[in-house]
Amino acid sequence: MGINLRGLAAIAAAMVFSFSSAAAQTLDAVNGDQLSAALSAAGLSPTIIEDAATGAPVAQGAAGDFGFFVRALSCSGTPPACENLVFFANFDLGRSVTTSDYRIINSFNDSQVFGRAYVLESQNQVGVDYVIELGGGVSPEHLAKNIARWADVINVFVGKFREGAAGS
Repeated sequence: MGINLRGLAAIAAAMVFSFSSAAAQTLDAVNGDQLSAALSAAGLSPTIIEDAATGAPVAQGAAGDFGFFVRALSCSGTPPACENLVFFANFDLGRSVTTSDYRIINSFNDSQVFGRAYVLESQNQVGVDYVIELGGGVSPEHLAKNIARWADVINVFVGKFREGAAGS
């Protein structure tokens, strides 16, 4: 049985076309307008400003009753297009941080794949963050799915914190 060179050439050409088509539909960075559009599409009510030092986009938004920020990092170009998006929400405790707060934070971090909780002891706050990396390229659908997940991360964090605080 011989090798069909024309068949291999056709398969190779099809593979190159499909990879280049897929590459044309990927994002490896977003600018402020793209970030605003993606957050708006997820229903997260963004307001975009620029970081005073870098010009990188910073978004302020709301996921239900909870406010949050998105800092865009690893940026280049004009306007800046950024590879990393760091979502975060901080919550005032209205009191000093306790050891129970640390236990709740650790419990969240031990039980969740998405999001990372933390304590800002000097500010009497707790918070949660979530990172989306675009470097190397992602599809617009993948980005939308990950942005939509942010509201769930906040809700799970708040639920875990309320549950833990009630049990203290």
